[in-house]
Amino acid sequence: MDQDTVGFIGLGNMGGPMAGHVARTGRDLIAYDSAGTQARAPAGARSAASTPRVAEAAGIIFLSLPTVAAGRSVVGEIAGTDGAEGSLVVNTATVGLKAAREAHAILARRGIDYVDAPVSGMAFRAREGTLATMYSGSAGTLERLRPLLESYSTRVHHVGTEPGQGQLMKLVNNYLAIASFVTTSEALVTGMQGGLDLETMLGVIESSSGQNFIASAVFPRHMVTETFDSGGSATLPHKDLDLYVEAANDADTPRHVARAALDVLEAFAAHDPDADQSTIYRFIRDGLSPG
Repeated sequence: MDQDTVGFIGLGNMGGPMAGHVARTGRDLIAYDSAGTQARAPAGARSAASTPRVAEAAGIIFLSLPTVAAGRSVVGEIAGTDGAEGSLVVNTATVGLKAAREAHAILARRGIDYVDAPVSGMAFRAREGTLATMYSGSAGTLERLRPLLESYSTRVHHVGTEPGQGQLMKLVNNYLAIASFVTTSEALVTGMQGGLDLETMLGVIESSSGQNFIASAVFPRHMVTETFDSGGSATLPHKDLDLYVEAANDADTPRHVARAALDVLEAFAAHDPDADQSTIYRFIRDGLSPG
């Protein structure tokens, strides 16, 4: 294992562009994706045949995996790799508090460090390299990682030092964003039923107190154009909001609005799990959501 080599596991809609930005830093990069590494690996990266091959080679291993289960599986494979001791695992995905703490404990027993560094901004910002990163871990490790994190992030927030705190910050942020998917869609459908123009409403909202990321960045790009190509499936916001509700349940904090939004997301994901997440607007517009 070479401490200067960077590994990247998960080259999907988010991980692929992020790995590309890391590769452009000039660091030696070795990548793996179970869906097909050679077709997804960025230019300049070496392709690995498996997770253990990445863990054997890299001193820093980034994870960008689509589900909590996939993340757990990959963490187990890294922990079981001979020679991975002394490496650092950086989880950029949204997995929740429990999975983050579990990953930290499993890896620590094998002498492998773990930090949270989940990202926010959706696939178009991953391509632009303008994501936000929510890091939890030591300040020293952050400085070691900063050139890599800043290759795809315009802002790196140090939110805590404990495993799971980066995940908690991501869940808080995602709750606000995902609830806005529902509330913005419902509000705009109501306006259109009253004869208001969609783009006119978005312009007013952008300059008024209803402003939010979904209305300002996502609707004009994916809904107004009817391209519905945000890069995330209907199961993604459902998974993320479910993790938030789980965290709120565990903390016994208020979650009334989150629970109502989750009901809509559950129905949306059940209706068409493979649909792009931006089609939630069409789902609500066509009267398919509960309530």
